[in-house]
Amino acid sequence: MLRHGGCAERGGANVVKRKILVVDDDLLWHRLFQKVLAGYETHFASGCVEGVVMAAQHQPDCILLDFHLGDGDAVFVCSELRKIPALHNTPVVVISSDPMAECAAYMECGARHFLVKGSQVIRELPAIISGLLPESA
Repeated sequence: MLRHGGCAERGGANVVKRKILVVDDDLLWHRLFQKVLAGYETHFASGCVEGVVMAAQHQPDCILLDFHLGDGDAVFVCSELRKIPALHNTPVVVISSDPMAECAAYMECGARHFLVKGSQVIRELPAIISGLLPESA
């Protein structure tokens, strides 16, 4: 589900926004991410299969992935993403209410960052994404 437009006007020229895919089954977090990621073209998925399909369809520049989802977990999603050549270098940031998921996020998912859900996400996520994405699209 696209929540933001794909282009922005900058100095009279269209500038393509960087794409972020959020895969999280909590709609409250969807709304929060929508605000935190206001400068990006943001897509949302609520489950593993939907997330993989949307990643293949939209080829995001970065994926925010909740570790525990209603239909599986981040390990499954990441294993499916690795099968899509266009997404091999797409950075994944794993988020979770479960701090014990951190080791699996790094070791099994190949996550670039892990954040525990809470105010840390709001404070740190913009800088993390900026650091993961090259300046020019």
